Amino acid sequence: MRVALGGVLLAALALRLAEIGHGLPYVFNADEELHFVAIAARMIEDSTLNPGYFENPPGLTYVFYLLFRAGIGWDGARAFAHDPESAFLVARVLVAFIGTLVAGLAYWAGTRFVDRRAGIVAASLLAFTFLPVFYSKHALNDVVTLAPLTVGLVACLWVYERGTPAAWLVAGAAIGAATATKYTAGAMLATLGVAALARVLEKRSAPLREILGLAAAGAAFGAVFVFMNPFALVDLSEFKSQVGGQSAQAGGTKLGQEDVPGWIYYLWTFTWGFGVLPALAAVAGAVLLVRRDRARALLLIVFPVLLFLFLGGQGRFFGRWMLPAYPALAVLAGYAVVRAVDALRTSPSRRAWALAGATALLVAQGVAASVRVGETLSHDDTRVIARAWLVEHVPRGAKIVVEPFIPDGFLNAGGLDGPPAWDRFPVKRPFQAYEKKLNPALVDTYRRGGYCFVVTGSHQKERGLEAGLQGARAYYERLDRESAGKVVISPYRADADPVGFNFDSSFNYRPRAFARPGPLVEIHRLGDCR
Repeated sequence: MRVALGGVLLAALALRLAEIGHGLPYVFNADEELHFVAIAARMIEDSTLNPGYFENPPGLTYVFYLLFRAGIGWDGARAFAHDPESAFLVARVLVAFIGTLVAGLAYWAGTRFVDRRAGIVAASLLAFTFLPVFYSKHALNDVVTLAPLTVGLVACLWVYERGTPAAWLVAGAAIGAATATKYTAGAMLATLGVAALARVLEKRSAPLREILGLAAAGAAFGAVFVFMNPFALVDLSEFKSQVGGQSAQAGGTKLGQEDVPGWIYYLWTFTWGFGVLPALAAVAGAVLLVRRDRARALLLIVFPVLLFLFLGGQGRFFGRWMLPAYPALAVLAGYAVVRAVDALRTSPSRRAWALAGATALLVAQGVAASVRVGETLSHDDTRVIARAWLVEHVPRGAKIVVEPFIPDGFLNAGGLDGPPAWDRFPVKRPFQAYEKKLNPALVDTYRRGGYCFVVTGSHQKERGLEAGLQGARAYYERLDRESAGKVVISPYRADADPVGFNFDSSFNYRPRAFARPGPLVEIHRLGDCR
């Protein structure tokens, strides 16, 4: 089994490191560009420990800060704004290794809840399913959160089985670390509560003893959370303001988002983010385990269900937000596979081959999608191609209009911190409201100002059209009518239809139609404009 686990982990790391430098030195994922790495770099440059940013908890930011302070991925002779590539690359590699560690922790969890066979299935699922692989290639907190969360899951089992002070403290500390990395991980405290209740009901433990255990776990949770997020107390008013603002944003619909309930959307994401067969196996495992060992089943089920109910009730939704549920789901799927294999009336060696075959079948969808997206990321982004076209065909200093679908410094000359290569039409923040401000009269404004080149991207254009904004529709229609010429740079294969806008598929390039990353870019040359 150790050989099998070693092979799974090596393959998991290889998948994660493939095209780990995609896009660099430009960072096209807006969250990756603005959060964590950039904040850690600013903290070093400003000689401060206060991240000043709490919309996402700063646990991962401090990890990057320590890496950069140690000189890993950071060259003090060059400003981050001028050359961020090495910092982002090191940060991504670290996340890739943590993502591989998560697969190893899933093996541990599966072994503790069931046996080593379930552990190897769980490890394989966290190693190869699409969303854990894809977000291990980005310097974001989604995959990193799964490491302490999985430790917390096993610690909750320890609490149920043993109820020792160490088990309570480890459980609270692990959940605290996970919450200091991603706030929604705090819902795992409910699993800890289930463990305490099960001890009272099944093991006839004294209620007062479990209350004291919960208090100890709560103290450990708070201590670790504050240690990893100290300015939540030091700068309490700013912390409350930003977390409240983030919560309000999550409760509101995002422009261009599908008009479906969040619960339906997340069920759909399980079919490709976790996989159709793994999702069905997890459901089967939950049903089977409830019948055999209700307490263990609830320890695995409660957190994913609470997360699903909470996130599905929010106004906006993204597939990666459901990632914290994946470790428990992987263990449940592993249990289902083990029960199916044990039902076979054959020799142990044949059951071992059946386990290997079932595991391979479960992960096939994720492996295929991850390899395909890795190949897609190996090609130049459409925005890079568009920039090269502008350099070749539009004189430096000319006036151009570019929609806000590019990272900061992307149109600068001589480096990311160089002067702008062109005179760009000002687009006012917030960029999320950009499409609402579009109207056909803007074309006249462009002409009067001499902004004769207009660059649009499908990430912006299709959001406005998907939302049914009539001003945006009339604007793009007029732009098409009055263009003397148009260059189209497509991310799609020549024989494929364009992918409809979606806040997951349009940015993770999972659909087979994608041949390269990026939006569909159009460069318009306005007629009767000079």
